[in-house]
Amino acid sequence: MPILTDHEDLAIQAKLNFILGAKTYDTYLQGFRCAELSGGVVIAYARSEYMAGVISAEYSTQIAVAVESVIRQPAAMVLVLPCPKPPR
Repeated sequence: MPILTDHEDLAIQAKLNFILGAKTYDTYLQGFRCAELSGGVVIAYARSEYMAGVISAEYSTQIAVAVESVIRQPAAMVLVLPCPKPPR
C-alpha cells in the first residue's frame, strides 16, 4: 500500500486547484487529502461525510487525473472517506 508523501499530496491539490478553479476547490476540497494509491484505487479523505459524498460523486474523474499525472501510476477508482475522528 503506497502511502502518498506530503509533497505528492500537495502537488495533487495544486493540480486540482488548477483543474477545478479556485472557487470550486475552496468550496468543496478544503481539508481534502489524498492518502494512498493501492492497486489503482486512490484513497482520500474529506472533512465530513457529506463532503466525501459530494466529492466522490462530482470530482472523482478530476482527482484520478491529478493523481495519475503526479504519481505516474494508473488510478482507476477514487474512494473518498470522511476524515477519521480522533479517539476521545
